[in-house]
Amino acid sequence: MKTHLFVAAIAVSLVAGSPGVAAAQSKPGMAPPAPVRAATVDIRVCNQSGRDANAAISYVEVGTGRFINRGWYNVNDGACTELVSTDNANFYMYADAMDGSGRAWRGSHALCVQYPGPYTFWSDGSDTCPSGYETRDFVVLHADDVGRYTWTLEP
Repeated sequence: MKTHLFVAAIAVSLVAGSPGVAAAQSKPGMAPPAPVRAATVDIRVCNQSGRDANAAISYVEVGTGRFINRGWYNVNDGACTELVSTDNANFYMYADAMDGSGRAWRGSHALCVQYPGPYTFWSDGSDTCPSGYETRDFVVLHADDVGRYTWTLEP
């Protein structure tokens, strides 16, 4: 019995005296590791259509499970406008020409917008809009890489 206690005491002293994982991986005077930065996508719209436009964007904010819907971002012809930065690589965009021509850059995913705007609201992503909102068919987009993503409006 004394032998088992002696062996146990030696094992405890070896564990207690050994440096912890954090101490073993750093040296005195070293800076702590930098926090991990989320991989974001910086979304912008560039307009090469020959007419001024207003753009809207919807995406699920990571960790919320809800859509955040934002519009209208003025994008003059020949200019680019920064919209949002998000951790989600999947998003939806829509744009209207401002010249009364009825030109729109649309897709097939129905989401709610508000006119005249600007607007920001949360939703569940359904195409049933509350009073004062309208449905528009958004383009479904995906960023393959983190960093800047550009949606270009063409004629």
